[in-house]
Amino acid sequence: MNMEERLQAVVSQAETDGKKWHTIIHGDNTTTVSTENGNVPTVAKQMADVRAEVIKSVADYLGQCQTAKNETLQIKAETLSIKTQTETLKAETLALRNETETYKDLAQTTFNSIASATTASVAQVQTEGQTQIALATAQADRAEQASDSKLNIDCSNINLSTILSAFGATSNAGSNVLKFPLLLPDGAIRTIIIQFGVKYCGSDGDTSLTFNETFPNAYLTGQATFGFAVNTGSDGALAIYNATRTGAILRNGSNWAGNVNWLAIGY
Repeated sequence: MNMEERLQAVVSQAETDGKKWHTIIHGDNTTTVSTENGNVPTVAKQMADVRAEVIKSVADYLGQCQTAKNETLQIKAETLSIKTQTETLKAETLALRNETETYKDLAQTTFNSIASATTASVAQVQTEGQTQIALATAQADRAEQASDSKLNIDCSNINLSTILSAFGATSNAGSNVLKFPLLLPDGAIRTIIIQFGVKYCGSDGDTSLTFNETFPNAYLTGQATFGFAVNTGSDGALAIYNATRTGAILRNGSNWAGNVNWLAIGY
C-alpha cells in the first residue's frame, strides 16, 4: 500500500469514527452505537439510564420507608393494646388483693370465734363429766351397800358352737349340708347353704340330681368333678346345669361311667 492509499484509509476511518462520535454525543436517549469493542450508548441514553436507575432507587427507598412506617404504626397500636390490657390486669389484681384481705380478716374472725366457743365447750364438758362421774360413783356406792353379795354369772354354757348356732351357722355331716351367716351391706343377715355329695353317672349321658335340702330362696352356683380317672385319649367334659332350688342335671361327657363329686351353693 502506497502513501496515498494509507492516507485515504486513515481519512476514511476518521470519517467513520467521527460519525460514530457524533452519534454518541448527539444521539437520542434510546440509541446504542456499535463499536469494535461492543455497543456504546449515546450520552443522552447514558443520562436517561442513570436518571431511571436513580428514580428507581429512590422509589424503592421510599417504599421501604413507607413499609417501615406502617410496621411502626402497627407496633405502636399493639403496644397501646398491651398497655391497656396491663392496666386492666393491674386493676383486677388490686381488686383480688382487696378481696383476699377481706377474706383473711373474716377467716381470722371466724377462727377466733371457733377457738373461743371450743374452749367454752371443753370447759363445759369437763364440768359435766366430773358431775356425771360423781353421780355414778354415788350410785355405785349405794348399790354396793344395798347388796350383801355380788352378782355371779355362769358362762360355762356359752361356747363358739352356741354363738354360731344363734346366728344360723350349722354343720350336718350326715346330710352333707353346711350353713353359715353372711352380713349384707344393708345390715341384714343371710344364711348361705353349701351342699355336696357323690352321684353315679353313666357314660356320655345325663343324670338327675336331687339336692340334700331344698334351698329356701335360690340356687346360686355349683360345681361337678370326676371321682374317677378318665382315659387320657378321650374327652372328659362334665357339667352341672338346669339347676333349681331342689336339684340339677349332671352331664357326663366322657365314655367312662363312675361316681361324680358335686357341690351346690344357695341361700
